[in-house]
Amino acid sequence: MRNRQFGDDARALVRTAQERARALGHPGICSERLLFAVADAPIRVGEVAREYGLTPDGVATQTDRLLARPRRTFDNLDTEALAAIGIDLDAVREAVEANFGAVPAPLPRSRRRPKLPGRLPITGRARSCLQAAVTEAGRRGVSPAGANHLGAVVVGTTGGLVPPILAALGISAPTLRAALLERTP
Repeated sequence: MRNRQFGDDARALVRTAQERARALGHPGICSERLLFAVADAPIRVGEVAREYGLTPDGVATQTDRLLARPRRTFDNLDTEALAAIGIDLDAVREAVEANFGAVPAPLPRSRRRPKLPGRLPITGRARSCLQAAVTEAGRRGVSPAGANHLGAVVVGTTGGLVPPILAALGISAPTLRAALLERTP
């Protein structure tokens, strides 16, 4: 990312997010990869994030948990809820297997994809975070946008996987956002 609207530290966060996506075989940079980059940053923005409990391992674990698919076709069904309306899930499973054979497990969501050359595309939500970081920096009379602006915007995003990741880690997004803006250059 060579955009002059971003400082070297913010560009480093995007490179880390890209490296993480590439390592996982994902085709693009998303907001949860940016969140990982904030937690992993060796600079002040990362130090503040880790003080508040945002760690790279925590982000990775929660992202994997949220993206995980059921291992078998019937695994995510609520047996008790179905029984309450008269459906015996075991009987359904047996009938399906008797008529069609063993039900194959769904393909894993994170099958390794080939390494993609060059820059990875940025998802819409991640792109919105980048644009909002520039706006945040401008509102504070700063240019270019730094890692602190990008970090604050990413933790403050209201869509996608970032809010449930932060909630699972017990982190208050508004508190961390304020700390990233107040305690980092």
